[in-house]
Amino acid sequence: MARSTRRVFLGQLGAAGAVVMPGLGSLPWGARAPRAVATAQDSSGATYDLLLAGGRVIDPAQGLSAVRDVAILHGRIARIDERIPQAQARQVFDAAGKIVTPGLIDLHSHVYEHGTPLGVNSDVVGNLSGVTTVVDAGTTGASMFPGFRKFVIESARTRIYALLNISTAGCCTDEIYLDARLINTRAVLRVIDAHRDLILGIKVRVRGSHEDLAHDISVMKTAREIADQAGLPIMMHWSTEPDLLAVMKAGDILTHPFNPPSERTSNVFGSQLTQADEVLPQIQALTDRGIFTDGQLATTHHQWEVSEKATSQGWFPDAISTDVARTPDRTPASVLLPMSQFLHLGMSLEQVIERVTTNPAKMLSYPEKVGSLEPGSSADVAVLELEQGSFTFGDGSRPQAHTRELRQQFVNVATVKGGVFVKGG
Repeated sequence: MARSTRRVFLGQLGAAGAVVMPGLGSLPWGARAPRAVATAQDSSGATYDLLLAGGRVIDPAQGLSAVRDVAILHGRIARIDERIPQAQARQVFDAAGKIVTPGLIDLHSHVYEHGTPLGVNSDVVGNLSGVTTVVDAGTTGASMFPGFRKFVIESARTRIYALLNISTAGCCTDEIYLDARLINTRAVLRVIDAHRDLILGIKVRVRGSHEDLAHDISVMKTAREIADQAGLPIMMHWSTEPDLLAVMKAGDILTHPFNPPSERTSNVFGSQLTQADEVLPQIQALTDRGIFTDGQLATTHHQWEVSEKATSQGWFPDAISTDVARTPDRTPASVLLPMSQFLHLGMSLEQVIERVTTNPAKMLSYPEKVGSLEPGSSADVAVLELEQGSFTFGDGSRPQAHTRELRQQFVNVATVKGGVFVKGG
């Protein structure tokens, strides 16, 4: 990321504050309205609480990509239309020249800040970046989840759900290989039953290599039994082993397709010693089997040569997530970073937005409707723009990261969650 961009980003965070819309409640972040929000001179007869005016609304769930106004009432999307009279709204946000999308969803993050070394602040990678829903992918297991709920989820401004790690110890210490007693079926089911409002699936961090196949299959079969009994999907680390993939079912998720090939990792082309010229047949077959894929860039699970080779063949993951993406200065980055990189790799703007809204909304059974601006749904909205310039992004190659120069990147302008500004323009 360019140094100047980093300063701008930090400046935006410093200036960010909650804007409390009349009658919509509040969030404890400051009370000064962003400059782009205007208050109607006479709002006594207003129909709507907030109007996002003149932005390019992209909502793949509704097949919408056009300049529209978005009206919000009582914390929900009330209307999307052309040129809604601004006098009908108590507050108006000028979104002209901006991209207006459903609140973004990060399907795969680790946000148990202070609870694990991997954990990052959910609001920095969440609401401050246009991400209104974050899924923590297996940071905690049965022994850790109650603490995660009490000390992070319940106090976060960003909406957080979780995939429960099959290991009671959680991640990320090669957890399923440490001690067989950590795979405790009764403990996992007990915690799922106690927290069904937040736990949406099971996470299994297999090694995925042929040498570990027997062990990985054994753990996955246990996870399969738990998931089927609980009615939840499994997210599994990447493998191309047919016998291991056979344990997966429709609705499950395979994550990390662009791993740098090594002795203990694989990617869409196979392992280090058997990198194929084309995406492997068993990976191509995942779509027909109803199995989703989840892809990250700017992490240890990415190598530019792998992602460029795969995308040049027309292969893209179903969802874009972070798994704790990092900026060049190693600070945590939101899903805006891999979104920018996938745009560089050839995805259209609409395809990128689809993979952080519509698709992840389909992949898990959320308690409320997310990922869409459909009237009646919660008013979670991201207002974005594409900043032009020269931006350097690295990958997870070792010992030296490979870099690429991007000409544009996504920047969050404003975030609305439940009808309330949690980050102003």
